[in-house]
Amino acid sequence: MSSESPSDPQPDPAAVLESMTLLATLSTAATLRESVAQRRAGRDPSAQAPPDQAAARLQNAGQTLMELLMQMALSRVPLEQRDEEPLPHVVRHFDLLMKMRRAERRTQAMHQHLLSLYPEVSEELVEEARRTHDEIEQFLADAPADDAGEGPHLSDVLERGMSLIVWMRHEV
Repeated sequence: MSSESPSDPQPDPAAVLESMTLLATLSTAATLRESVAQRRAGRDPSAQAPPDQAAARLQNAGQTLMELLMQMALSRVPLEQRDEEPLPHVVRHFDLLMKMRRAERRTQAMHQHLLSLYPEVSEELVEEARRTHDEIEQFLADAPADDAGEGPHLSDVLERGMSLIVWMRHEV
């Protein structure tokens, strides 16, 4: 039985690729817009923030990161026990990479906010945020190989990220 039927038309791969390109472009533009808006508002992300602002921003970044990590974890749950078609696989991989890129930015922000709170938070927590960020970056660097690389596996990255958030919530 063919997976294609008149009532279930397959999407045009070129249109899907064009949509993914547009999404990646919009994501980059949104990140740039946010950065410019923060700078215009007088907030330098690389500068030390007052402890109350750093703690609030840290909690916000941690919540966003946990949502992203949970979305990625749940997206890996197999819906059916069958081989996936190439186009849906590419779309899922693209979605994973987009979410992982956002997680990388949130982890970097968390590290910066933790630095603003140091020495009120442990040096080990600040260092764990840096290591988590580095592991996410390594995952992204190996991602084009689609799990063929020798870098961290998705489950390890997700577990480390979730552990960081739980630790951060405990200390802050």
